[in-house]
Amino acid sequence: MSELKVAGKDLSRIDAPDKAAGTARFAADVPPPARGLIGLVLRSPHPHAKVISVDSRAAEKIPGVRVVLTRENGPKRRFGGGIKDQSWFAADGFVRFVGEPVAAVAAESYDAAQAAVEAIRVKYEVLEPVVSAYDSRDGKAPLVHEDWRELTLGPGGEGNVIARFETKMGDADSGFAEADRIFEHTFVTPRTHAAYIEPHACTAEAGADGKVTVWTSTQDAWSIRAGIADALGYPDNKICVIPTEIGGGFGAKLQSLIEHIAALLSLRCGESVRIEMTREEDHNASSPRHPHFITIRTGVKNGGDIVAREIDVTMDHGAYGRGAPFQCQSKMIMGSCNYRIPNVRVRACTVYTNAPISGPVRAPSGPQYHFATEVQMDIIAREMGFGPLEFRRQNGLRPGDRTLAPPEENPSMLSVLNRVAEESGWGGEIPSGEALEADGWKLGRGIACGYWPGPGESASCSLRLNDDGSIQIVAGTVNLTGMSTALCQLTAEEFGIELDEVRYSTGDTDSAPQSTAASGSKATRSVAQAILSAAEDFREKIFSVASSKLEADPTDLVLEEGKVSVASAPERFLTLAQVAAAAPGVQGFVVGSGETAKPPPCPIHTAQVAEVAVHPDLGEVRVLRLLCVQDVGFAINPTSVVGQIEGAMIQGLGLALMEELPSAENGNIQGESLHEYLVPTSLDMPEIGVVLIDNPAEGTPLGMRGVGEPPIVATAAAVVNAINDAVGAPLFSIPVGPHHVRAAMAESGAATASV
Repeated sequence: MSELKVAGKDLSRIDAPDKAAGTARFAADVPPPARGLIGLVLRSPHPHAKVISVDSRAAEKIPGVRVVLTRENGPKRRFGGGIKDQSWFAADGFVRFVGEPVAAVAAESYDAAQAAVEAIRVKYEVLEPVVSAYDSRDGKAPLVHEDWRELTLGPGGEGNVIARFETKMGDADSGFAEADRIFEHTFVTPRTHAAYIEPHACTAEAGADGKVTVWTSTQDAWSIRAGIADALGYPDNKICVIPTEIGGGFGAKLQSLIEHIAALLSLRCGESVRIEMTREEDHNASSPRHPHFITIRTGVKNGGDIVAREIDVTMDHGAYGRGAPFQCQSKMIMGSCNYRIPNVRVRACTVYTNAPISGPVRAPSGPQYHFATEVQMDIIAREMGFGPLEFRRQNGLRPGDRTLAPPEENPSMLSVLNRVAEESGWGGEIPSGEALEADGWKLGRGIACGYWPGPGESASCSLRLNDDGSIQIVAGTVNLTGMSTALCQLTAEEFGIELDEVRYSTGDTDSAPQSTAASGSKATRSVAQAILSAAEDFREKIFSVASSKLEADPTDLVLEEGKVSVASAPERFLTLAQVAAAAPGVQGFVVGSGETAKPPPCPIHTAQVAEVAVHPDLGEVRVLRLLCVQDVGFAINPTSVVGQIEGAMIQGLGLALMEELPSAENGNIQGESLHEYLVPTSLDMPEIGVVLIDNPAEGTPLGMRGVGEPPIVATAAAVVNAINDAVGAPLFSIPVGPHHVRAAMAESGAATASV
């Protein structure tokens, strides 16, 4: 790749100046028309209740209020994707989580809208909430949906169970019979918020023809359009979604939360309506990460070979089932993806509880599965007398090994594992902790491996030659995580021009070619493939124009450094600007179109080491260093790639030590905003190191692999393994607080006399 001039270089993001200067327009910055209205939503204060009555008469009389929507005058249709278990404003008579919409208002001012919301009187009959996913799974809890028989649940769905799945490889029962030792542990991970900076916000405007235009902060305009259409019962062509700049999403801005409500309000009052969720609303009613309850049995031979594994997974999906079967089934492969285990069986189910609807958050289910599997790997290694690194090396994935995941010709699991051990000085001292150790802190080092399947999706785009010879990319994939810069680098490389001669535009669902969501660590790879497809069409049209003007055979033309030359007579050439000027008179404007079918998965392996200091009396944990080695295939912009990995590790640190949305016994989510929800700050930052391994993937542009999600999957496990190494006390749930450390030490006999 040394011959590349733009791709693979550390170049500044093209969207950085606007964001740094504050001129980038986010959803809340979209200026409403002169008569724009403010929309607010009245939300349920109860996790489970029957709605006896809703009285909106006083609200409707408040000056400035244009419309009040309740179950009485709202749509009567059901929606929710494949499982249509949601209704407008509790029209089916029940609310099922704190924050569920009960009414919505549109008014000329925020004060009028707020007064209207406060004037609506709702009478509830409070019901017992379903809090325990285990009780929900085992039929020991009240039904969240009494009408579940009328719903199209997933395979095995019944009662509070939305779907059940089983997948296997080999014969797990025979494998356990062959094992010398069998280990069984249960691990628990919490519900967590995506903790993006920008709360959900949107503006909807209904036209005279009934078509609704929605400006919104989203990772996928197409999913938002589908969600609005589903809720309203509209065809797609009656809805146009315009994605704005996005202030963070991490997967939690893929589905319609307020967009369909804003659209309905606008349709009813004939004016534009803006809804901005408060931080408190967003905290309680947006899509959190799924809680997981994972029991693992692993059979091992005395020599250290793993011969069998059985995993039982229960996912808490919350009050409604949108996306639940896919989220559950698609992640089961992570029960066997890093190691050579000949006999594997994974059972998984996803269940209803009276909690906010869980959804995809950065590497959905990845940190949960890897926390369980990687922490158990350490426990087994220590109990059998192996080192954690040695045990992983012995069982690490090699060419030809089968797993539940798609086969890999040359898995890089051992490469990243060995490199992270080398870079971290595994087995040596932890120099950054010398002073802490002198003060009585215990030092520990932990290791964990991670895997992400590297999915791809179908994508399409167009390339347009501008009058000045620059190139405009138009694709329906939202720019996130520096994707637009990477795609412009690829295009610039393809046509021999500079980065500032290429720009990327997302467009809207009416004008942009339909494309994949900015999620799943798949967007750059998928759209890049579409760009290469479009480049063939684009180049052919450029050569058609140039051959006419240069009176040369198209096969004798070359495109380099922004100009088309005759190979046999290099002094004869046209710049791209000259081609653009000549095109209308030859064949019309130069626009290339391209698309790609859904590509096969492109697996990604990562390995991480965490170094910690633990105060044995206080239980306090300080993370001193995090180091990640990741197979990125090819880093099209190394600075951006490293930034993605660093950010993911920081989020993984939060999952390990502080982040959770705990449910109280009454079903309420504890805490109301990011003030109570702890996330890592600058004071929590350890030394962070990232090493990129270029192991080009087959069949992808420049061999690139996905980047954004793999590094979060291993961090929590590495941190918890480091804590275990420091104090000799395994932990089975996250986040790990001081009281958990002290309790684990006391139970394992590792506590100091003062504990």
